[in-house]
Amino acid sequence: MSAAMKRFIKCFVMLMIWAMACGARADDLPKVMVRAHLEPAGAVVAGTQVKLVVDCLTTTWFTEAPDWPLFDVPGAFVTLPDENAVNLDETIDGVKWFGVSRAYRITPQAGKRFEVPSFAITLHPGGTTEPIQVKTPVLDFVATVPAGAQDMAVFFPAPQLSVTQTIAPHDARVRVGDVVTRTITQRATATESMLIPPVAPAEVPGLKRDAAQAATKNIVDDHAGLVAGERTDTVSYRVERSGSYRLPEITVEWWNTKTQRKEKIVLPAVSIKAEAVREKPLFGIPADVIGKGGAHRIIFVDGTTVAWGVACIAAVFALIWAWAPLVARWQAGQRALRAAIARYRGGEQPAWRALLHSARRGTQAEVIAALYRWLDRRADIRQPARVAEFREREGSDPGSGLADSVDRHYHGANAEAGGKIGAPQLHALRRALGSQARLARKRFSKRIAPLNRD
Repeated sequence: MSAAMKRFIKCFVMLMIWAMACGARADDLPKVMVRAHLEPAGAVVAGTQVKLVVDCLTTTWFTEAPDWPLFDVPGAFVTLPDENAVNLDETIDGVKWFGVSRAYRITPQAGKRFEVPSFAITLHPGGTTEPIQVKTPVLDFVATVPAGAQDMAVFFPAPQLSVTQTIAPHDARVRVGDVVTRTITQRATATESMLIPPVAPAEVPGLKRDAAQAATKNIVDDHAGLVAGERTDTVSYRVERSGSYRLPEITVEWWNTKTQRKEKIVLPAVSIKAEAVREKPLFGIPADVIGKGGAHRIIFVDGTTVAWGVACIAAVFALIWAWAPLVARWQAGQRALRAAIARYRGGEQPAWRALLHSARRGTQAEVIAALYRWLDRRADIRQPARVAEFREREGSDPGSGLADSVDRHYHGANAEAGGKIGAPQLHALRRALGSQARLARKRFSKRIAPLNRD
């Protein structure tokens, strides 16, 4: 056998030994596997939980617990409850497998098809120093909503829901730079807090919105278990400029599982009045005083308040300065008013109305007295007034009758001078008074006519 052949055989034997060793090491490496399935497997009603059961298996053992990550499913809540993992011990195709199993909770919030994405889980099997990553398969399920809930933006079922809001400060009167906090609390019976959908307060021009992280808590009873879930959303609005603002109303929709119908809870809008702030210190504080920690007080002055104060002081001084003239004018006005009332009461019109009243209801003496009072106040009658002027002016029966009646009264010719005026005399008096009224109107028209022609 030649030397070349011997070297070839030697190399071949070494390669076979190396291949057998590598095969033996490969058989000794642990195997890993991941399985996932949904419970229930068919369609579900939105708002109910779907379990995603994930099994992690290896042919050896796990030196550490698998890293269970959270993942997102748009339109659904995904949680991983703090439950103990279930240990697995199975034989698959004659091979012994060991592992752990955990269940995610997926709660769909709308009626549609949902896709559970593939995600990686890091395993730490025994027999190897390096962690191994495995990926879950992609799964999907369909969620439906009851009739009447198709138009709901978020389908949120609960046996009972209450929603309240608080505003701080309570008076809703603030200044530029202040913060108004709106806190909304939802409490759902027999529902986990993380399943309560958030509220979305709208943006308000002129206010800078800052939403804090929601606070959730489950109210649990030792005997009854989960009583209710509570979610609190807090949003702060910082006032950027003065003016009037309105935080819009908030409508919360939910599905009442007791009545099987959609219901709404409306939180009322909130009005805010923001005032401008123009503040500046009245005086400076020495730096050495502040540095030494001395007691000091900083006084700020609002420009609007100063303006109102100055205006009030000026109004008080103006009132004091003008008090005497105002009082004099007031007294002069009162005197002028009393004089005008006296002139009117002593004028022709009141005397004329008194005469007419006496002619209707008075005695002859009262009528004649009222007649002379009226004549005395007539500007076109010579004073002292005489009833005979009726005869001289008119030359008519009414005027003559009136004058004769007065003469008979004063000469005592009437049998009942103090009694009621007789019907013929009353008739004559009324005719005379009517004639005098017509003459007065004619005289007034003649005085007005030249003015109208001008």
